[in-house]
Amino acid sequence: MPLATFDKFGCGLARCATIVRTSKRRPERGISCLKARDDRRYPRLEADFPVQLDLGGTAFREHAFSLGGGGLFIATTKQLPIEMGTEIAVRFRPAKHLPVIDAKAKVRYVVPGRGAALEFTEINPDDQRRLLGFIHHKSAATRKHPRAPLATQIESQEAMSLAFSKEISAGGMFIETKHPPPIGSRLTLRFNLGETGDIMVLTAEVSYHAGNIGMGVRFTEATPEDLKRIHDYVTSTSAEQKPSGGKKTTKRQS
Repeated sequence: MPLATFDKFGCGLARCATIVRTSKRRPERGISCLKARDDRRYPRLEADFPVQLDLGGTAFREHAFSLGGGGLFIATTKQLPIEMGTEIAVRFRPAKHLPVIDAKAKVRYVVPGRGAALEFTEINPDDQRRLLGFIHHKSAATRKHPRAPLATQIESQEAMSLAFSKEISAGGMFIETKHPPPIGSRLTLRFNLGETGDIMVLTAEVSYHAGNIGMGVRFTEATPEDLKRIHDYVTSTSAEQKPSGGKKTTKRQS
């Protein structure tokens, strides 16, 4: 199967700070990220799973504590013979329901005695799509803005292919499309928010791609009225989905 080649370090690990291991099995995280990034090419999340490294035929076993569509940050427990630019074969399984992933990577930078940022240079496209889908699903609970499902068609003059929204927040939305515009593209989006109200027109920027799943966009221009409509929609939709007392209620037919 063909491999996808990446020439940019997409998951924002260059901003990730050090991770201190204080026990043999479970790490204690210090500062996980120095500064949040809104312009990373791929989404990322904190993780904790073993990674097998192959350096010139010698195997090492370390742990990854940050995972993105473009690479890993590994916390090292020993002195590895690596430096910036070192090429490494990596093998890992980020979750039990996912298959083992083999990829080639390059060291982007090293924090002596603490860890190293690895950028994927070759990875199977199917594996990358699985990673992005996994990251998108896992990061839902840790986003800055609460989100709610929104199934509606999205229109944009800059992107003519058919697209549908999957979810929305005051900060942006995820759009399902097989032909996403390049990262950084600015779009004028038109869509219905719920069943009532005028069509919303917002300016957004493509912040990341999620393989053939779709793309994440962040709103760059929105009026206070627009943001209030989105906030009210998310709040009301979340309240409708939340069960009362843990039990579903049904209406009686009269």
